[in-house]
Amino acid sequence: MTNDDPPRPDTVRRSAEVPRVWLLTDDRPGHRTQVVGLARGLGWPWDEKRLAFNWLNRLPNQILGASRISLDPASTPCAQPWPDLVIGMGRRVVPVARWIKCQSGGRTRIVLLGRKAANDPRGIDLTVACAHFQLLPHPALVELVVPPTQVEEAALAAARSTHPGLLDDLPHPRVLLLVGGPTAQHQLDEAFGGRMAGEVAAAARALGGGLAIVTSRRTPDAAIAAMRVAAPNAHFHVWARDRRENPYLAYLASADLIVVTGESESMLAEAAATRRPMTIYPLEPKAPGLKQRLATALRRRAGATGPWGTIARHILSRGWVTAPRDLALMHRRMVADGRAALFGSGLATTPPATTDDGAEVAHRIAALLARTSEAGE
Repeated sequence: MTNDDPPRPDTVRRSAEVPRVWLLTDDRPGHRTQVVGLARGLGWPWDEKRLAFNWLNRLPNQILGASRISLDPASTPCAQPWPDLVIGMGRRVVPVARWIKCQSGGRTRIVLLGRKAANDPRGIDLTVACAHFQLLPHPALVELVVPPTQVEEAALAAARSTHPGLLDDLPHPRVLLLVGGPTAQHQLDEAFGGRMAGEVAAAARALGGGLAIVTSRRTPDAAIAAMRVAAPNAHFHVWARDRRENPYLAYLASADLIVVTGESESMLAEAAATRRPMTIYPLEPKAPGLKQRLATALRRRAGATGPWGTIARHILSRGWVTAPRDLALMHRRMVADGRAALFGSGLATTPPATTDDGAEVAHRIAALLARTSEAGE
């Protein structure tokens, strides 16, 4: 969520040891956050290709194949010299990534993140997805507990200095509640918002601390109003579309303890990256719709033997249906790893275990590029 990107590649002197890296980003901030977060972990300069799409992007990738026909002219041009490595996220970037690889004569290596991009590995060198996506295993898949993020200690320190004294009006421990909102699988209404804010405020008071509540673009107005009533002494920062400055990182940096609603992978990952004690407050699930029930049934069937298992695996591996996310599984993995606790009557106060999800990904990417270099010698 930060914008302190590294120097552009054309200002950096390249050597044989420094690969040319392109990031394919779209209009979804969460996608860009993860792509840039992964790239930062690799430590190489990159060139960002911001992609815009026309109506053809609605066609299945099985039809689009390796092409750029779904791109809008407003996209950043993609032209030679072709990169050594392409990193992208989301279903829409897949045809473009495959097209770039074709243009390079197969030399470009493709790394894709996310549930839908990683679902179909054909023509992709490495796919990175969270374990709770429940994708079918394949040799190119690396599974993580939490997705990559741009949150790191340097970014937190910079944000803290930009917004000094942000929570000075609160006693320690300063508890930060990050609130998301309804999704296709979760709901957050007025009653839930009030109950959650009241319970977290009480838990903060029990520790002698104060509460700050930060909302997101998905947080309903009615829920915000109920939270204000339930936690009248809390420090509030309400998301607004016309707000020019976003102190989100500064709030993360200023908190002693963090509570996160459980429906947002990005917020969970960003909170975990701060290395502060974290508590997950799950939202209430919605009744699954027909599409989700079908995907769940197919994923269960994919583990079976016989013709029906083969058919289910084919449908899932070709991307015609995507396995459902199970965020409760993500929560359980984070608790088991010592990264977070589930909200009960109190808050987590113990610093999380040190983990590095990106190490395996970086190792696999380096191995990919090494094999490419050896093949070209």
